[in-house]
Amino acid sequence: MRSVKFAARNRRSVLHVTISRTARRAADESLPSASKIASLIATADRLRQSPGSPLRGRNLALLRKENGYASSPLQDAAEELGARVALLNFSPKKGTSDARTDVTAFARMLGRMYDCIDCDGLNASVKRLVEQHAGVPVFPGLASDTHPARAIADLWTLCERQAPTERRIIFIGNGRGQRARLFVAAARTVGVAIVVRSRDVPRGEATPAIADASRPGDWILLIGDVEIDRGTVQECHRRIIQAMLVHRLLGA
Repeated sequence: MRSVKFAARNRRSVLHVTISRTARRAADESLPSASKIASLIATADRLRQSPGSPLRGRNLALLRKENGYASSPLQDAAEELGARVALLNFSPKKGTSDARTDVTAFARMLGRMYDCIDCDGLNASVKRLVEQHAGVPVFPGLASDTHPARAIADLWTLCERQAPTERRIIFIGNGRGQRARLFVAAARTVGVAIVVRSRDVPRGEATPAIADASRPGDWILLIGDVEIDRGTVQECHRRIIQAMLVHRLLGA
């Protein structure tokens, strides 16, 4: 086993984690490595302290279905760092060779106009075509709850409020959903002990950190019996989104 340091300026301590080969193998394939997660958290923490404008001059395209969202957390996160963001309605035809040709041509055009593309809400086949032909970084819904950014942000939110020797998380709820699987895998990847339960923790049991997903779509993060403020949770998510943008666009 080896130790990896999260270089985040934690209020209580720098985050230290222990990573085993078994934990790494157990992680979801879409998750970054333990060292990459540590690097993302360090970047996110620097951005939280002083965001600056590292993405000034960069152009992002957010593809969405017709009549999709008016704005998104990704748009807000990118614009805060100085990027220009375009929301583009995109509803390709389905099931024809012409549709594939149209998507391919559209992806190539976007690659000439933008530095990064996000495909939230589009089906998997369209996302793959855009990624194959755009020639620029493509995210499959960076701000969505099922992207690894959300899992890393939730993990960071809990771990920075615990001393290294006290890190233990109890996950409550259905562990088979995509967000849950990514969260559990992320914890195991960085060596944080996590226990999955289908129901509430019995009274009297030590509960240093809890991710309560008993209500799908409405996770609650707690330290002991105290819920972490929703605004704080969203702030951590925004900073991880920004860190991923900085890493992909600037090679940080």
